[in-house]
Amino acid sequence: MLANLTQTLSLLITANHILDYYAVVTGYGHVSVRNPLNNGTFFMTGNPPPALVRSPGDFFEFYVEDGSPVNEYSSKHGITSELYIHQGLLKRFPGLQSAVHSHSRSVIPFGIGGVPFQPTYHLSGGFIGEEVPVFEIADYYTSNDSQDLLVNKLRFGEALANTFLTPAHNASAAALLEPDHNLVLQRGHGFTTVGTSLPEAVYRAVYTTWNADVQASAIDINDATAVNRGIRYLSQREVADTLTLENGAFGKEWLVWAAQVEVNPLYKNDLGYASIAQST
Repeated sequence: MLANLTQTLSLLITANHILDYYAVVTGYGHVSVRNPLNNGTFFMTGNPPPALVRSPGDFFEFYVEDGSPVNEYSSKHGITSELYIHQGLLKRFPGLQSAVHSHSRSVIPFGIGGVPFQPTYHLSGGFIGEEVPVFEIADYYTSNDSQDLLVNKLRFGEALANTFLTPAHNASAAALLEPDHNLVLQRGHGFTTVGTSLPEAVYRAVYTTWNADVQASAIDINDATAVNRGIRYLSQREVADTLTLENGAFGKEWLVWAAQVEVNPLYKNDLGYASIAQST
């Protein structure tokens, strides 16, 4: 875990820029990181869109327990109503350090079209896993709720976090450090993915969108052939073994991605672009 708060916030600025650069999180959507000095709070953006985040003043700090702000903020700061996505996950799984919520147009069809999201290649298949749940927020509405698909209440965030568990673990109410699933689609909304570090969560978010592109292309190619031969997704063994590969890959990607946004004049980081430890 990063022990330096300044470095953590620098990485969070970079994460916002990377996610914007790859059109994973643009005007909407968000990324969070747990406070390295206090596991009971986390940081995320508010009003500035990810591309324009540049300083620690662009972040809010919230309590993991209930999502309440650590400091007082006025309405002009634009606290996102969907902070409960992050609050729910970081509370339910103490081993998680970060979450990314995206409205990627590449991924949304797999949450509404009846085609399961599948692991397609070795750089994404491991964390995607053999099954990707779809969160159905309509199951949790009451008659007084605005049915706008937003995870903007404590109970919605808790329900989404529970979707990251298998039915067996949900039934047992066991305390787990990390979820069973690293990725959950949200019907008519987007997806949320998580990581045991901020760079890992960003890697998974970017590669989720790329996996969606690959799967959609494979479906189109398969449908266009005269003889439907089916699509061969990763096997159970391949999913398990590629997860090990991916665990060492995100640091290498982060080096390139951080360099790309550092030289792009759109992005500013008042803290400088911090480095991360590299896996071999």
